[in-house]
Amino acid sequence: MIFPQQRQDYFDALDWVTQLMAAIQPRQLDARTPCEDFDVRSLLGHLIGTAHRGLATGQGVPTRDIPHVITDVSDSELASTYAALAASIREAWSPLAEADQVRPPWGLCTALDAARGFTVETITHGWDLAVAIGQPSDAPGGIADRCLAYAAAIIPDRLRGVMYDAPVVGMDCSSATEKLAHLLGHTRERSR
Repeated sequence: MIFPQQRQDYFDALDWVTQLMAAIQPRQLDARTPCEDFDVRSLLGHLIGTAHRGLATGQGVPTRDIPHVITDVSDSELASTYAALAASIREAWSPLAEADQVRPPWGLCTALDAARGFTVETITHGWDLAVAIGQPSDAPGGIADRCLAYAAAIIPDRLRGVMYDAPVVGMDCSSATEKLAHLLGHTRERSR
């Protein structure tokens, strides 16, 4: 019964980010985020790219040609594009079983491990977005607590410095979501 909860966590993470995107004011698109590589606009493009990869993974379609950051969506359509992708992901992932083999961008694995990876990525960047636009930054429903139970195991050292920064240590965390963000190398200090 682990997979149904994990899949629901992924869906809930997508819903949370959808709500955050709907709250963005146009003047906030150029704001810095805790993710050093992104302002709000490019973070949204990355979240859309990640959602496209999540959808492709659920559909059994190769992900290698999906850009890391989607740049061809107009500012006015960023939130609605992400919302449509989230709905499509729910449809594509609902028939999957825990042990089904899928191929996310990081390689062949079970649907459970893929859902875990996409959930961690979505929650962490959701935190980045919430901090950048001044929204509550704790993911709903205990998702981040559950992510913390496995996140360190699914982030291989070979991806540190490539996809993820070194963990942030020695800083206070206001929530499990912030603790997860610190694990992936994100900190509020970068958005100031």
